[in-house]
Amino acid sequence: MSENSKPAGLPVLIIGAGCGGLALAHGLLLKGIPFKVFERDPTLSPRNKRDWGIACHWASPMLASLLGEEKWSRINEALVDPHLPIKEVEKCPLYNGKTGELLNEMVLPNLHRILRGRLRSFIAEDAVDVQLGKTLERISYAEDGQSVTAHFADGTSETGRLLVGADGSQSRVRTLLVGPEHTKLKKLPLAATFITASFPRERALQLRGSVHPIISAIIHPDNMMGMFAILDAADKEHPENWRFSFYISWPCSLEEQAAEAAAGMGVSERLQQGKEKSRAFADPLRTCYELVPDDSEAVYYGANGNWDPSLPEHAWDNRGGLVTLVGDAAHPMTYHRGQGLNHSIADVFKLVELLADQGSKPQAELINAYETEMRARGGEEVRLSEMNSLMLHNWAKVEQSPLIKRGVAFGSGNSKKA
Repeated sequence: MSENSKPAGLPVLIIGAGCGGLALAHGLLLKGIPFKVFERDPTLSPRNKRDWGIACHWASPMLASLLGEEKWSRINEALVDPHLPIKEVEKCPLYNGKTGELLNEMVLPNLHRILRGRLRSFIAEDAVDVQLGKTLERISYAEDGQSVTAHFADGTSETGRLLVGADGSQSRVRTLLVGPEHTKLKKLPLAATFITASFPRERALQLRGSVHPIISAIIHPDNMMGMFAILDAADKEHPENWRFSFYISWPCSLEEQAAEAAAGMGVSERLQQGKEKSRAFADPLRTCYELVPDDSEAVYYGANGNWDPSLPEHAWDNRGGLVTLVGDAAHPMTYHRGQGLNHSIADVFKLVELLADQGSKPQAELINAYETEMRARGGEEVRLSEMNSLMLHNWAKVEQSPLIKRGVAFGSGNSKKA
């Protein structure tokens, strides 16, 4: 490092051991840059046993670079179905939710459908040490501008050359940077009930054989949307152990959301709400919701929200390149476009490449360069994803959209193609 940079011997402090935080750690490891990872949860296992299937397509080459050739050669181990080969181009169907007819296809080059919990374990194994049970309380900065210190709830602290908030959409680091008022997500008038379920062998085989083997999107003329996907098919010989993930999302005003929250709707009520909406759908959603036991706990209700890092009121002081944000901490977005992981990986890749720069640029300049690009790119995607999510719940707009008339093409390396 140059004499204008932060002390090279200090580690990069990574707050959050999600996919982005761990990918950052592994990328730094390959570059020989010291780091430390801190995670508030006591384990890397999915919280409340809730896991997610997430898509990586245009950012796949960046993830490959962060993981290195040897580990990337085994990336299938982290997929929802490790036994399916990666196709150069995957065509995922888009169905009419009322009739079941095929409307069009989403063209996804280099699609890697990843199980979030599996990817976290895969990245961390034998390479990335994570300090668990570490809840960040505050951040302090050295007077000479050469270091930053993270202070944790257990009374410990760690000092580094840079602190990176990779702690998700409810980021504590973001709150500390912009304040409690400006850190709040923008609430959108949409809601969804997600289900994870397994089915008897013959039913599991029938369900998977009737639709795309990875993921299918479903749009209903009554301004609703659904998704049906395989979540975990690692146990190839025992379909009864496969886990499926599906949801229905619908327009729901902020007033309705507040009223439901005040009423204290629990898991059972949310499941029944989802079942009622599923009766308007063709299979597979209708049957899947019917088969879920009424006492199932594998139910998650989610409102939709986002946070645009390009807004002037969301600007933060990086303290001369001592602190920054990546992934959902920097730009939480709606999920219907499936862009969250791609942009998180893009953040991390660009940050690693800048930090590995052995030239004469000081760290402050490197972090400013990273944030300038990230704010513009991430902010644009937040807005695109919001527009897309609202459009998908308006059938009149869906019918006239490129989604129906031409299909969707997510170009490799270009998130703007949609």
